[in-house]
Amino acid sequence: MAGANLTEGRGAPPTLIVADDRPVLRAGLATLLKPLPVAIELPLTGLAEALDEHGDLEVDLLVVGVRDADPEAFASIASVATRRRSLPVLAVADSASVIELREAVIAGVDSFLLTSTPADELRDAVRRTLAGERVIAPSIAIQLASAGRPGDAGGVAALTRQELDVLRLASDGMTNDAIAEELGIGSRTVKTRIQAVLGKLEVPDRTAAVARALRLGLIS
Repeated sequence: MAGANLTEGRGAPPTLIVADDRPVLRAGLATLLKPLPVAIELPLTGLAEALDEHGDLEVDLLVVGVRDADPEAFASIASVATRRRSLPVLAVADSASVIELREAVIAGVDSFLLTSTPADELRDAVRRTLAGERVIAPSIAIQLASAGRPGDAGGVAALTRQELDVLRLASDGMTNDAIAEELGIGSRTVKTRIQAVLGKLEVPDRTAAVARALRLGLIS
């Protein structure tokens, strides 16, 4: 695992974006990720809008630093995820609980590490995330295992673009039939997508789903 060649099997090395609201830690992350090229370093706040200004920039992975007690962090990540659905995200947090991990996954985070992670393990997590794996900090994985759910994020999955479209319209108070007409799909499909949203957000009804999605920044 340690010392893995991050460019192995690729025609060109992957390109990363590093985002963190703390300039020193942002620069530190970029340094630790060498020899991978970091295309740009940006604050986490307003990240989605900043990326819009670099719309032609081809990036393989977003690496995000998340500080403690920062409820806006996952909202920023969710805004990016809705714009660039295919862009994998690796979050590096100061500390985290299983609950925060679940919210991170809902927001669109693929891998979740702690800032105490050694540099070689961070680089290995980058390689594995680029390969489509989900990497979770061992301390959080232990918590998941003790909860009877080893090796996953509690079954939570990120909402699809189609589910987000339905949720946004539901937040406007539209009925299933009205949503179906707006999106050009069947009412049964709308119902199926709403049920999927409820399951992923682990809430009992549409009102609770809208409230949680607003808190996470999935919709506005």
